[in-house]
Amino acid sequence: MDSPSDGHELPHAMERVDAWRAARQRAQSMLVALDFDGTLTPIVSHPDEAHLAPDVATVLDRLVRRVDTRVAVISGRALDDVRRRTGVPGIVYAGNHGLEMHGPGIAFEHVEAARARPALQAVARRLEEVLRDLTGAWVEDKGLTVTVHFRNVSDPRTELRVRARVIPLVSAFPTLRCTEGRKVVEVRPAVRWDKGHALLWLAGHADLPDAAPCLYVGDDRTDEDAFRVVAQRQGGIIVASTPPADTAACAWLASPADVTSLLVALAA
Repeated sequence: MDSPSDGHELPHAMERVDAWRAARQRAQSMLVALDFDGTLTPIVSHPDEAHLAPDVATVLDRLVRRVDTRVAVISGRALDDVRRRTGVPGIVYAGNHGLEMHGPGIAFEHVEAARARPALQAVARRLEEVLRDLTGAWVEDKGLTVTVHFRNVSDPRTELRVRARVIPLVSAFPTLRCTEGRKVVEVRPAVRWDKGHALLWLAGHADLPDAAPCLYVGDDRTDEDAFRVVAQRQGGIIVASTPPADTAACAWLASPADVTSLLVALAA
């Protein structure tokens, strides 16, 4: 496993486009996987406010139509949610960090994770109760995961209270585990699966040659699992105005607008 890159020394992803396109031409294959929130769309105050801009949908469609390029969107959102918000045919959609996937020739649900549904429903109900008095915090039941959002919590002390209530509660459920992202605590089935595992599964399903580029673009802590998977292929791209020093990504983009520019270049 390659060691994480120093975020301050990362090249801009557009500097690597020619190399990625040349490698695709040689291998006649490429996999481009992307997060949704903060990557294809800007971060918004509530998940329901996120919408894919028409120009982004257009360039995704152009990329999908290339016979040498597979496109996937791997999101923490539920599968139906991210598929509806993106709305581009031919893409492989992976929801709940890849616990469920659907696309051309693919209909996947993680079997062990599905067994945790009753525990997830129970913990969602309990979280609603214990967080009711914390203004700005709310619980989203996504079927195979549960997310506690606190982006709209204005007091840092309240953020600490959210974590202090959520983590001990979830620890009482042996089939569940907590992970943290940007202003969220996520409750997931306690299975060995994340965006990195999902990306590996998709690359294997696509029979991607070792020499073919495998790119993953994301902006959050949960995307680091995928960055580590593609580190040897130099394919991890973090979206951040200032890349963190401990990222496993190999390149960076400043914003979702930059991501669109990258997709335009790859679709050309």
